[in-house]
Amino acid sequence: MRLIKRAVHLDFHTLANIPDFGVNFDAKRFAQTLKDAKVDFINAFAKCNLGFAYYPTKIGLPHPHLKFDMLGQIIEECHKLDIGVAAYFNVGLDHEMARKHREWCLVNKDGQIIEGDRTANFFRLMCLNSGYRDYLLGMIKEVAEMYPIDGIFLDCILINPCYGNECAESMAASGMDPRNHDQVAAFTKKNVIDFFHELKKEIRDDIFFFPNGLGHINCEGLGSHIEIECLPGAWSYDYFAAQAAYTRNLGKQVVYMTGRFHASWGDFGGLKSKASLEYDCWDAISNGLTTSVGDHMHPRDGLEPDVYKMVGEVYTEIEKLEPWTDYARPVTEIGIIMPEGCDMGANNVAFPQGQAILYAAARLLGELKYSFDIMDERADISKYKVIILPDVIPVTKQLQEKLEQHLAKGGGIISSGSSGLNPEKTAFAMDAWNMSYDGQDPWNASYFKMKEGLSDRIPDRLTAIYNQGIQMSGGEGTQAIADYYQPYFNREWDGFHGTFYTPPDRYAGWPAVLRSGNIFQVCFQLFTGYGEYAMPEHKYIVKYCLEQLIADPVIKCESIPSTARVTVTAKDGMEMIHIKTTYPELRIKYNVIEEHAVLHGGVVSIRGEAAKAVYTAPDRKPLAYSVSDGYIRIELPAVEGYKMVVVER
Repeated sequence: MRLIKRAVHLDFHTLANIPDFGVNFDAKRFAQTLKDAKVDFINAFAKCNLGFAYYPTKIGLPHPHLKFDMLGQIIEECHKLDIGVAAYFNVGLDHEMARKHREWCLVNKDGQIIEGDRTANFFRLMCLNSGYRDYLLGMIKEVAEMYPIDGIFLDCILINPCYGNECAESMAASGMDPRNHDQVAAFTKKNVIDFFHELKKEIRDDIFFFPNGLGHINCEGLGSHIEIECLPGAWSYDYFAAQAAYTRNLGKQVVYMTGRFHASWGDFGGLKSKASLEYDCWDAISNGLTTSVGDHMHPRDGLEPDVYKMVGEVYTEIEKLEPWTDYARPVTEIGIIMPEGCDMGANNVAFPQGQAILYAAARLLGELKYSFDIMDERADISKYKVIILPDVIPVTKQLQEKLEQHLAKGGGIISSGSSGLNPEKTAFAMDAWNMSYDGQDPWNASYFKMKEGLSDRIPDRLTAIYNQGIQMSGGEGTQAIADYYQPYFNREWDGFHGTFYTPPDRYAGWPAVLRSGNIFQVCFQLFTGYGEYAMPEHKYIVKYCLEQLIADPVIKCESIPSTARVTVTAKDGMEMIHIKTTYPELRIKYNVIEEHAVLHGGVVSIRGEAAKAVYTAPDRKPLAYSVSDGYIRIELPAVEGYKMVVVER
């Protein structure tokens, strides 16, 4: 199966009342435009979210103004130029069939089939426990039999509980209670996942298959690869960093699906800056991923030349870097355990706090220039020097066995909030913690003060705790790293005043940060707090702990700001240092990148005793370096936006 490298995800959701549909479309020009833009793979429309088909279907509903086989011509002409084509089907949305078959619609808890903004697209969803199931399955099989497609992309998958009559009857027949929300949710989830397993059996094994929005945990045994859909200007640039750190360890190729839009999908007149698209592609290769650019084709005129001029300019530069980026793997030394029930990549987020914690952790460690992966407790953690348990991670029996082996090899643990406790939350799960859990923190406005370390970053004063966690005390031999200070009173209504103003009163008698061997426990929800308040001192607590636990990190940086990102990937005896200096700016509502930031005078040092060559890519310009104390120290040239430095061993 080919490596998807420079892809385009092409939306084509086209309303019925566009009479000049396809008048100016030319399949040869379409394919050549892609080829000229260095595109090697596309997700192309078979059925859009309105429910229209773009090929001569005998099962579905062709667009009313379709006069030719648009999908067939696209596949034929793209294949002539060695461009792979996956057929796009919208699963969760089909507004034409929803109009014509109300019984195929998902019914919410209030008995509605329509809710929300009717000028948008997600106001009416489809139920896969209805006749829609066979209808959709038939269309997908039809396309797979009619055309030599290279893949199937299934979109807008939402596992929303359905309270429709068909689902209620099916539940009752299997002994479930259609009045019980948890059982309804479980039934819907199983029904949806079963559909994709059924579909997978009906298509060839040698083509790409990706159910977008199903969630990576639910995709076990299903997806051939992973596409991280993220329009970062609207969705946040922190979303991608956490998704990449998780998905790249699932044993599949991962593609970063960004977009050319300024705002979001369907933004025909919005074209992001070239600097913004470059940034997204750099983000991908810095994490060992490839890139797909989302677009929406005009129903009359086809591909927009200005869009593909920009895509071509960016992809031309990305192609030059492929000798170093193809099949490269990130070099990481920290493992972050994700909260249970947090399924990255799922459209309907069952545990939003869990994802927010991971986004904050990814942001924090990225600012500190530490390399990390995100994983669930089933993963192999043996390669990591430090394991982070952020805020809400109980230590189950499975995780305990792994942490015991990790500590026995000299590894470190950073735990915060209620992490480290047993699943019942009655005590710390492991003797190695050597700490007492003394209950939930009784205060809701409190402070900490460092006892040592990082005086240049954390001043010798009380610093706010914004998201409280637990109360704890240490056993013999433990060391308090920071003390906990209580306020005069909690923030509350006392019958006379709203006690909003809560200055610190005194030392509370317990630690805020405690060390036991190679375990650091922070009593408050540090990562949740960083995600909500971005308090630098909270980040520097993590920095202090990591400096005690990792004496020789993969990379060290000098004079590189927190806004920059530095990562390392490796392949074939080479290590690639990715320095990305451009950063987004929040402009009222949207994150915008308009131009590149320039770094002058930065230094990176990578762990190692010797190098055969050190140079920038793709120009192979040699860089001066020195070797001392187990590191190769490289003074960087000016970095405008991004620079790749290659160290050949």
